[in-house]
Amino acid sequence: MTRKKGVLINGFYGNYNLGDEAMLAGMINLLKKQQEDLSFTVFSNDPQNTQTQYSVESIRRPTRKRLKIQHLLKILQNRYFVLGGGDLLRDSAKSSIAETWLHPLQYAIKLRRRTLVLGISVGEIWKQESKILIPKVLNQVDFLAVRDVKSKLKLEELGVNNTIHVMSDLALHFLPETFSQSKLPTNRPFQVGISVRHLSGRGPSVDASVYTTLLKEIAAVADFLVEKYGATVHFLPFRTYQHSYHPIDDDYESALEVLRYSRYSEKFVVHRYFGTLKDLSSLISGLDLMIGMRLHSLILSAGLGIPAIAAEYAPKVRGFMEEIDQSNLSIPLNSFDRTRLIPEIKNILDNSLAARRNIESGVKNYRERTIQVETALSQTFSII
Repeated sequence: MTRKKGVLINGFYGNYNLGDEAMLAGMINLLKKQQEDLSFTVFSNDPQNTQTQYSVESIRRPTRKRLKIQHLLKILQNRYFVLGGGDLLRDSAKSSIAETWLHPLQYAIKLRRRTLVLGISVGEIWKQESKILIPKVLNQVDFLAVRDVKSKLKLEELGVNNTIHVMSDLALHFLPETFSQSKLPTNRPFQVGISVRHLSGRGPSVDASVYTTLLKEIAAVADFLVEKYGATVHFLPFRTYQHSYHPIDDDYESALEVLRYSRYSEKFVVHRYFGTLKDLSSLISGLDLMIGMRLHSLILSAGLGIPAIAAEYAPKVRGFMEEIDQSNLSIPLNSFDRTRLIPEIKNILDNSLAARRNIESGVKNYRERTIQVETALSQTFSII
């Protein structure tokens, strides 16, 4: 029997990436605002962990091209099917990432579920099959919202003529909507967070060979922070396992590589793992600056009123920084070096209160977009 208020969510969950987990938490919060008595089921790569963290039902996510009978049954048992959020519509050198995510959505459409695509962004699309599939599927969904204007424009170029809403990133719905950061902490060293990630598999526009040079420049910047400001530098892993390296993309391993090129590595705080989003956000809220490669290191920092400098390795990074009026602090990888970063760092740390107010203003404007989106979303959930 179909659960009239059942919501099935499909996204990159259960992969020990705290940015994606923040989006899931935010999505659940956002959807509960539409109807308090919704029940949730999540496709996840670690169903037990997802079930424990969010108090939802969870089953293992479908494989790349095949849905098993239990996946089809879950689609049938829930009235709503949600794809999101994150960088789901893009191509990789090996495959069409977009096809992987749109495949279950196609089944939900065929089975006459109400379908929502929520809080996604559009990356590099160059495979012909992706260019054909994306408009074919998205023109059939009941609700479509992307997280930046650039993604909306890309979908329109691909031929999507469905209504495309622009909303704030779902992770912001995990955070409080009011700031408590206007008053600066006193009598303590500056606290600076750094997020580092691997570059492999990110598409043809990312030159993965610059990775080692990038690590050296980040080490030089971290050394400068210690020498100039006596700062406490935190390396924050967004994707890692607690007791081992992640086999694909491990931020803790990347942080350790940075230490090889530093003169002050013993003074850095290299965090091994964050067990909960609350632990991570609590630490970020006490920072004075975030220097981030991971997109959600920037989003969570900005959402907490912390100034951020972005290492722009993908379109989604610049897309977010433009949305919060911080595009001047989104620095492409080929320019992400100490010469470019140090003046920006000095400007932020030497004018901390102004920098915080600036980021707060940008995020407030970005958040306000979701007010209109919530009205349209509420209408989607009110249709029986």
